[in-house]
This record gives sequence, structure tokens and C-alpha cells, in this order.
Amino acid sequence: MRFLPEDGYKRILVLAFYAVLGIVLIYVFFKYLLDLLLPFIIAWLVALMIRPIAETISKRMGISKKVVSVILVILLLALIGVVLFYIMDKLIYEFSGIVQTVNDNADKWSGNIMNLLNKFLSKIPFLKTFGSEEEMLKSFGNMAKDMFSGFTSNIPEMLTRMISLIPNLLFVSLVLIMASYYFCADYEEINSFVMGKLPEKAKSQITKTRVKLKLAGKRILKGYLLTIGITFLQLYAGLAILKTDYAFTVALIIALLDVLPVIGVGTVLIPWAVIKLVAGAYYEGFGLLIIFAVVSVVREILEPKIIGKSIGLHPLMTLFSMYIGLNLCGFLGMISFPVLVIVLKTLFSEGKTEEKI
Repeated sequence: MRFLPEDGYKRILVLAFYAVLGIVLIYVFFKYLLDLLLPFIIAWLVALMIRPIAETISKRMGISKKVVSVILVILLLALIGVVLFYIMDKLIYEFSGIVQTVNDNADKWSGNIMNLLNKFLSKIPFLKTFGSEEEMLKSFGNMAKDMFSGFTSNIPEMLTRMISLIPNLLFVSLVLIMASYYFCADYEEINSFVMGKLPEKAKSQITKTRVKLKLAGKRILKGYLLTIGITFLQLYAGLAILKTDYAFTVALIIALLDVLPVIGVGTVLIPWAVIKLVAGAYYEGFGLLIIFAVVSVVREILEPKIIGKSIGLHPLMTLFSMYIGLNLCGFLGMISFPVLVIVLKTLFSEGKTEEKI
């Protein structure tokens, strides 16, 4: 890429400068600007999806592009709203059941954990140097009870916060609809205004970078959406066969966790299977292991084809980007930083010189 020197220490210094500048800009964006700009970012993405369709319909049917844009924006957002409403309704129903189950079985589960710990501690003599078995079991029991009670006590506060957000959500939805319409209907005017304020060299570089970024972003987004969908369907089908309670919610949560680099479905399914096997529930335990094996094999086969090996990251780089993102921007940064690194890698690799991260 022309804004990078060909070789030597200057190239390394420039790359380091861009990396530091990028981290600073991303931190400022996530920390101070994301909440303010999020409706407009979503509206811009909606406009990118709708604009080509609106132009085609407008030309073929002779209808005003603005009228077509309004109709398509409302239809798309209504469809998204219906899907989200169905998912949220399902999640709230099943999550309420999970909370009730936790409340009803907290003492029983604590007792089971205590029994398992008792068997475990009795087989490890050197642990007695840290205290008596009774003291350690009591400590573990108190930790388990505090964990269960802390989980359930926060539910009413969470529900109250969600209800209080409804007025803001309605206003944001209105802003989103209007912004999507203006981005879609007046895209050329907005683009001409912004580009008209830039020098010619900057215009050329921004145009090239925007094309590459658009291609990389589309490939990554499409790939991960397909991966989430396929993983969710496999998990939901497997858990439904095992007659697992709240299979929809559990499958969705695990599928979303699977997108996070390094974590994967095994983080949930393997410990869950071990607990079932130790408890004597062999059908469910081996069933969970089979689900894990199937999901892993399908992922290994399909992921290179769906996402492409060329945009993958080395596990160490993935872990590093997750750690930086978590510390700078919280949970959202942990998810988005690896994706941003992948996008940057793709931009460099599609230039004249391949960059290996």
C-alpha cells in the first residue's frame, strides 16, 4: 500500500505508528462515541443493504427512489423487529424458567457439590495441611450458596432496568428509521459533500481503502453469521434430542460464545458433560460429548470454506487482541478487537505486499 514504505526500519516504524494510532482511535470511539453514534452506524449499515435494491426497483418500476427507500427501510426494520421480538420473548420465557429452577434446586445442587468435594478431598491427603475437611467443605458450601443467591437477587434489578429503557428504545427506533431513510435516499449527496471536502490524494486512498474494507467486512460478517447459525442449529437439535430444558436459550448462548476466539463450545459442553457423567447421567453426558464432537468436526470442515483461511489469526494474536480489547473497552472490545485485527490484516494482505500477522 502506498502509505507504507517499501522496506527497512521506516516501514516498521510506520506500521507501529498506525497500530498505536488505531488503538487510541478505537479506544476513544468505544469509550466516548459508540453510544452516541450507534443508531447512525446501524442506519448506515441498513442503507448499504437497501440502497442497491431501492435503485433497482426504482429504475424498473419508475417509482421515486425516496418512496421505495421508505418502504424498504420500514419493511426491513419491521422484519428485524419481529425476529428480535420472537427471540426475546423466547429468551425471557426460558430465562425465567432457568431462574425458577435455580431457586428451587439451589440447596439440592449445593448438597451435590458438597458430596463431590467430600469424595475429592478424602482422596487427597496433602490438602489436610490447609485445614480440616469440614472447614474446607463449609467454605466451599458458603461460596456455592453465595453464588446462587447472588445470581437470583440481581434478576429483579435487571428486569427493572430493562423496563426503564423502553422509552429510550422507542426514541432510538424512530431515529434509526429516519436516519436509515436519509442515508438510503440521499447517499450520493452525502457522499459527494464529504468527499468534496477532501484533497485529491486523500480521496483516491480513501476510495481504495473503503472498497477493500467493504469486501473484508462483508466476508467476515457473512462468515460469522453463517457460523453462528449453523452452530446454533446443531446445538438446538442435539439438546432437543436429549430433551434438555430451555434448549433454545442454552443453544443460543453457547453458539454466541463459540464466536469468541479461543473460547468455543467445548468451554461449556465438556464441563457440562463431565458433571453429568460424574452424577451418573450417562445418556446426557455422552450425548453432550457427541454434540461437541459433531459441532467441532462440522466447524473444521465448513469454517475454512465459509470464512476463508486467509483471514484467520494465530491463536496468540487472537488472545492478545482479546486481552487488549477487554482492558480498553470491556466485553464489547473483547469481541470486536479480534475482528478489527482481522479486517486490518485483510486490508494489508490484499495490497501489493502480503502481511503475515
